[in-house]
Amino acid sequence: MAGCDAHNLGGDNDAAIKRIERAVAIAAAVVGGLFLLFAGLGLLVAIAAAAAAAALMFFIAQAWDWFSRLKEQSPKTITLAGNVKCAGRNPFGLQPWTDGDWTCNLAPTALLAPTDLPVTPGSGASDQIGEVRLRAAAGSGLAHAFPSFNEDAHTTNILHCEISSHQGAYSVVGGAVGAGVGAALGIGAGLAICAALGIFTFGLGAIACAIIVAIAAAVGAAAGGFAGEAIGSIIGWVVDELSDFDKNGKTIESNQNCLLALTGTWVTDTSHQHNEIHDIESVQIIACPGIAAPPEHPQNRGTFGAVAIGRRPAGDAAPPPLH
Repeated sequence: MAGCDAHNLGGDNDAAIKRIERAVAIAAAVVGGLFLLFAGLGLLVAIAAAAAAAALMFFIAQAWDWFSRLKEQSPKTITLAGNVKCAGRNPFGLQPWTDGDWTCNLAPTALLAPTDLPVTPGSGASDQIGEVRLRAAAGSGLAHAFPSFNEDAHTTNILHCEISSHQGAYSVVGGAVGAGVGAALGIGAGLAICAALGIFTFGLGAIACAIIVAIAAAVGAAAGGFAGEAIGSIIGWVVDELSDFDKNGKTIESNQNCLLALTGTWVTDTSHQHNEIHDIESVQIIACPGIAAPPEHPQNRGTFGAVAIGRRPAGDAAPPPLH
C-alpha cells in the first residue's frame, strides 16, 4: 500500500508479515529439532538445517498468504460514490515491500448498490457506509474489521481500494518456485562439494558434510527465492503493460476532484485487518466541479445504475450517463 497508505485504528498493518514470521519460526524449529533429536549430528547441523527450512518457508508462506489474504464479503460486489483523497500506483518492486498495484482512498458519501445492505448488529456500524467499512468477512478471523482513515489524525473516514497488478501474484509464485529449485540445487551442490572433499564418512566427516549441504540448501533457497521474485515481477510488469491495467487507475488519479462511483469486490484484507474494494472493476465519473449534471442524471435522483469507464467531462459537457 505504498501508493496510498490507509491507517487503521486498532488494526494491525503487519498482520501478514507476522503470519509469515510465525510460519518461518515453526518450520525452523521443527526441522532443527528433528535433526537435533534424531539425526544425531549435533547442534551445528541442526542450526544449518533450521536455516535452510526457514529460507524455503519464507517464500512458500508468502505465496500462501498472498492468495489467501482477501476474504470476500456477501454480497461480493458493491458500488460506492465518493471523493478520492489519494490515488496512485505502487512502485515496481518485490514482495513484501511493494506490488505495483493501483491504490486509492475513497471517502464514501453513498452506497449505490446493493441498496438493501443490512446493518449487522454488533458490528459497530450505524449505517450502510459503516457496515461496508466495519463488517468482517467470513473466514477473516476478525470480530470486526478496523476502520481506515486517510491520515494519522484519523479525521477522514475512507475505504481503501485497489486494482491488482500482476506483479504481486507473479512475484510470490516465482519466489516460491525459485526457493524450491534453489534449495534442491543447493543440496546437489553441497553433496558435490562433499564428494570432491572426500568426506562421505562417519563421525566428523559426516557432520561436516551435513553442515555443508544444509548451508548450501539455505543459500540456494534464499538466492533462488529472490531471483524467482525478481523474474516474476518483471513478467508481471510486462503482462500489465500489455493489458488495460492502467485504465481504471489513471481515470481515478486524474479525476480526484470529481465525484466518482467505484464498483468492485468488497473484501476484508487480513493483511491489514481492514475492509477494501479489491479489485476495482469499473469507474464512473458522476460530476466534476463547475459542471452541472442534467436533472435526469442519477446524481440528482439519488439512485444509480451499473457503472462503466468514463472520461472526465470537458467544456460545458454534462457528466456521462450511466449505462
